[in-house]
Amino acid sequence: MKNDSSSDDIQPPAQPTDDPGDLSQSVKSLWRKFNVTANELSIALGRTKNIVGEYAEHLANQYYQGKLLKVSGASADIEMPDGTRYQVKSRKISGSPATQLNVIRSWDFDFLVVILFDEIGDVYRSIELPMLVAREYAKESAHQRGGIITTSRSFLSDPRGKDITVAISTLNAN
Repeated sequence: MKNDSSSDDIQPPAQPTDDPGDLSQSVKSLWRKFNVTANELSIALGRTKNIVGEYAEHLANQYYQGKLLKVSGASADIEMPDGTRYQVKSRKISGSPATQLNVIRSWDFDFLVVILFDEIGDVYRSIELPMLVAREYAKESAHQRGGIITTSRSFLSDPRGKDITVAISTLNAN
Protein backbone atom coordinates (compact mmCIF):
# COMPACT_ATOMS: atom_id res chain seq x y z
CA MET A 1 0.00 0.00 0.00
CA LYS A 2 1.81 3.10 -1.29
CA ASN A 3 1.15 6.38 0.44
CA ASP A 4 2.01 9.82 -0.92
CA SER A 5 4.13 10.46 2.17
CA SER A 6 6.59 7.59 1.70
CA SER A 7 9.93 7.78 3.44
CA ASP A 8 11.57 8.57 0.09
CA ASP A 9 9.70 11.88 0.07
CA ILE A 10 10.76 12.92 3.56
CA GLN A 11 13.28 15.71 3.44
CA PRO A 12 15.35 17.02 6.33
CA PRO A 13 13.69 19.99 8.00
CA ALA A 14 14.60 23.41 6.73
CA GLN A 15 16.99 25.38 8.87
CA PRO A 16 15.02 27.33 11.48
CA THR A 17 14.59 31.01 10.92
CA ASP A 18 13.87 33.78 13.37
CA ASP A 19 10.19 33.50 12.48
CA PRO A 20 8.46 31.29 15.10
CA GLY A 21 5.71 30.56 12.57
CA ASP A 22 8.23 28.83 10.26
CA LEU A 23 9.45 26.57 13.06
CA SER A 24 5.90 25.81 14.10
CA GLN A 25 4.99 24.75 10.55
CA SER A 26 8.14 22.59 10.31
CA VAL A 27 7.33 20.85 13.61
CA LYS A 28 3.71 20.28 12.53
CA SER A 29 4.85 18.84 9.20
CA LEU A 30 7.36 16.50 10.85
CA TRP A 31 4.74 15.43 13.40
CA ARG A 32 2.27 14.51 10.63
CA LYS A 33 4.93 12.62 8.64
CA PHE A 34 5.97 10.76 11.80
CA ASN A 35 2.38 9.69 12.51
CA VAL A 36 1.68 8.64 8.93
CA THR A 37 4.85 6.53 8.91
CA ALA A 38 4.12 5.10 12.38
CA ASN A 39 0.63 4.09 11.26
CA GLU A 40 2.01 2.48 8.10
CA LEU A 41 4.53 0.51 10.17
CA SER A 42 1.85 -0.59 12.62
CA ILE A 43 -0.31 -1.85 9.76
CA ALA A 44 2.63 -3.59 8.06
CA LEU A 45 3.66 -5.34 11.29
CA GLY A 46 0.00 -6.17 11.96
CA ARG A 47 0.14 -6.29 15.73
CA THR A 48 0.22 -3.38 18.20
CA LYS A 49 1.15 0.30 18.11
CA ASN A 50 4.41 -0.42 19.99
CA ILE A 51 6.45 -0.06 16.82
CA VAL A 52 9.90 -0.49 18.36
CA GLY A 53 8.85 -3.65 20.20
CA GLU A 54 6.92 -5.11 17.28
CA TYR A 55 9.75 -4.44 14.85
CA ALA A 56 12.24 -6.07 17.23
CA GLU A 57 9.99 -9.13 17.46
CA HIS A 58 9.73 -9.15 13.67
CA LEU A 59 13.54 -9.13 13.30
CA ALA A 60 14.02 -11.76 16.01
CA ASN A 61 11.43 -13.99 14.37
CA GLN A 62 13.19 -13.64 11.02
CA TYR A 63 16.40 -14.71 12.76
CA TYR A 64 14.94 -17.68 14.65
CA GLN A 65 12.35 -18.69 12.01
CA GLY A 66 9.85 -19.60 14.69
CA LYS A 67 6.21 -18.70 15.23
CA LEU A 68 5.21 -15.28 16.55
CA LEU A 69 2.86 -15.85 19.45
CA LYS A 70 -0.33 -13.90 20.08
CA VAL A 71 0.19 -10.38 21.32
CA SER A 72 -1.64 -11.17 24.55
CA GLY A 73 0.92 -13.84 25.47
CA ALA A 74 2.54 -12.63 28.68
CA SER A 75 5.48 -15.00 28.73
CA ALA A 76 7.03 -15.27 25.29
CA ASP A 77 6.95 -13.72 21.85
CA ILE A 78 8.38 -16.50 19.66
CA GLU A 79 8.06 -20.25 19.89
CA MET A 80 10.14 -22.77 17.99
CA PRO A 81 8.84 -26.14 16.72
CA ASP A 82 10.77 -27.87 19.53
CA GLY A 83 8.98 -25.72 22.15
CA THR A 84 11.87 -23.31 22.85
CA ARG A 85 10.41 -19.92 23.76
CA TYR A 86 11.95 -16.46 23.31
CA GLN A 87 10.94 -13.24 25.06
CA VAL A 88 12.00 -10.15 23.05
CA LYS A 89 12.66 -6.80 24.70
CA SER A 90 13.84 -3.70 22.89
CA ARG A 91 14.57 -0.04 23.25
CA LYS A 92 15.55 2.83 21.03
CA ILE A 93 18.51 4.44 22.77
CA SER A 94 20.26 7.77 22.60
CA GLY A 95 23.76 7.98 23.97
CA SER A 96 24.42 5.36 26.63
CA PRO A 97 23.12 1.84 26.00
CA ALA A 98 22.19 1.56 29.69
CA THR A 99 18.39 1.65 29.76
CA GLN A 100 15.60 -0.13 31.59
CA LEU A 101 13.69 -2.73 29.65
CA ASN A 102 9.94 -3.16 30.07
CA VAL A 103 8.89 -5.17 33.09
CA ILE A 104 9.03 -8.96 32.89
CA ARG A 105 6.06 -10.37 34.81
CA SER A 106 6.44 -13.98 33.77
CA TRP A 107 9.64 -15.95 33.36
CA ASP A 108 8.01 -18.74 31.39
CA PHE A 109 10.45 -18.58 28.46
CA ASP A 110 13.83 -20.09 27.66
CA PHE A 111 15.78 -17.13 26.28
CA LEU A 112 15.60 -13.36 26.55
CA VAL A 113 16.48 -11.52 23.36
CA VAL A 114 17.37 -7.85 23.71
CA ILE A 115 17.60 -5.58 20.68
CA LEU A 116 18.79 -2.01 21.15
CA PHE A 117 18.29 0.41 18.27
CA ASP A 118 20.20 3.65 17.83
CA GLU A 119 18.59 7.01 17.08
CA ILE A 120 18.13 6.27 13.36
CA GLY A 121 16.87 2.71 13.79
CA ASP A 122 20.07 0.77 13.17
CA VAL A 123 20.78 -2.14 15.50
CA TYR A 124 23.20 -0.95 18.15
CA ARG A 125 23.38 -4.23 20.06
CA SER A 126 21.49 -7.49 20.20
CA ILE A 127 21.99 -10.35 22.62
CA GLU A 128 20.39 -13.63 23.57
CA LEU A 129 20.59 -14.73 27.19
CA PRO A 130 19.28 -17.85 28.90
CA MET A 131 16.28 -16.94 31.06
CA LEU A 132 18.05 -17.93 34.30
CA VAL A 133 20.97 -15.63 33.47
CA ALA A 134 18.65 -12.75 32.57
CA ARG A 135 16.73 -13.27 35.81
CA GLU A 136 19.95 -12.72 37.79
CA TYR A 137 20.00 -9.14 36.49
CA ALA A 138 16.33 -8.38 37.22
CA LYS A 139 15.42 -6.12 40.12
CA GLU A 140 11.99 -6.95 41.47
CA SER A 141 9.51 -4.10 41.44
CA ALA A 142 6.49 -4.51 43.70
CA HIS A 143 4.88 -1.50 42.06
CA GLN A 144 5.17 -2.99 38.55
CA ARG A 145 4.69 -6.58 39.77
CA GLY A 146 7.71 -7.98 37.95
CA GLY A 147 11.40 -7.81 37.23
CA ILE A 148 13.15 -4.83 35.67
CA ILE A 149 16.44 -5.33 33.82
CA THR A 150 18.84 -2.50 33.10
CA THR A 151 21.04 -3.02 30.06
CA SER A 152 24.25 -2.35 31.96
CA ARG A 153 27.69 -3.07 30.53
CA SER A 154 27.89 -6.29 32.55
CA PHE A 155 24.45 -7.41 31.33
CA LEU A 156 25.26 -6.72 27.67
CA SER A 157 28.65 -8.46 27.86
CA ASP A 158 27.78 -11.42 30.09
CA PRO A 159 29.84 -14.33 28.70
CA ARG A 160 26.88 -16.69 29.17
CA GLY A 161 25.00 -14.74 26.52
CA LYS A 162 25.24 -14.86 22.76
CA ASP A 163 25.95 -11.69 20.78
CA ILE A 164 23.60 -11.73 17.77
CA THR A 165 24.17 -8.11 16.75
CA VAL A 166 25.65 -8.86 13.33
CA ALA A 167 22.88 -11.28 12.36
CA ILE A 168 20.07 -8.95 13.51
CA SER A 169 21.80 -5.94 11.90
CA THR A 170 21.99 -7.82 8.61
CA LEU A 171 18.27 -8.57 8.75
CA ASN A 172 17.58 -4.91 9.57
CA ALA A 173 19.66 -3.76 6.58
CA ASN A 174 17.96 -6.04 4.02
